[in-house]
Amino acid sequence: MTSDSPEGRATRHPAHDDVSAELRSWFTTSVPELGYVATEQWYGSVSESGSAMGTRLILTVDDPREVAAALGEARRRVGGPITVWVDDRARHVRLDRALRAAGCAPAKATVHLALVGALAARPGPRSLTAHDVGVDELEEWAVTKLQSFGDTELQPSGEQLAREVAVRTPELALAKLQLARLDGVAVSILGHYGGPDQLVFNLGTRVPYRHRGIAQELLSRWVQAGRAEGCRSLMINADHGGAPEALYRAMGFVDEIYWYQRYELA
Repeated sequence: MTSDSPEGRATRHPAHDDVSAELRSWFTTSVPELGYVATEQWYGSVSESGSAMGTRLILTVDDPREVAAALGEARRRVGGPITVWVDDRARHVRLDRALRAAGCAPAKATVHLALVGALAARPGPRSLTAHDVGVDELEEWAVTKLQSFGDTELQPSGEQLAREVAVRTPELALAKLQLARLDGVAVSILGHYGGPDQLVFNLGTRVPYRHRGIAQELLSRWVQAGRAEGCRSLMINADHGGAPEALYRAMGFVDEIYWYQRYELA
């Protein structure tokens, strides 16, 4: 990765290596607030959770011949479905065929991008308001999130809503979940982890309110607040190769801090 774009804009965060290591540690360290217990095994990092978050395995073996044994041992340890991550591109290329042969179904790849320099954001409606929610407004936040991510105005089912609330409730101890309203109507959501390195992990707008700069406005306010706090890095994640990633890169999130390919092991 080069330090500057052809236009002269820096494309690498000044603390890239440290931020990358810090972000990866979030996924390999126990998180009591979320019920995750992480352990290092010979084949990778296993984070087990008794909640709806499930079990995550960050696979680190490099030899395709070790994949079947690694997954077999992980299965015996966990005894349930496992989400497998391969967070190295070269390793992913080497192991992909063996993972599929061992019963892993490939899902989406995810990229984490850090903001470098100024944010290029379209301003949103002046009447847009946003605030952090607590337990009392979490259900409304969850409905707005499910509608936004599902590209639908239908109300989510009771099961969908209960699952989303169950996942988000423990996150309130670590993250800020923001609900945006336009003229009193809930229209968009943003979720981010705080601290010196901040990450937006959820951002969505309901279909009828898109293309009005609402999500970009929420990002702009988050960036302003983070820089006022002296944050070292401001990051966002997205499905790799999708339209949101392209938009975020155009806005200034140009440094790839972390990437992983996800597989589901039934």
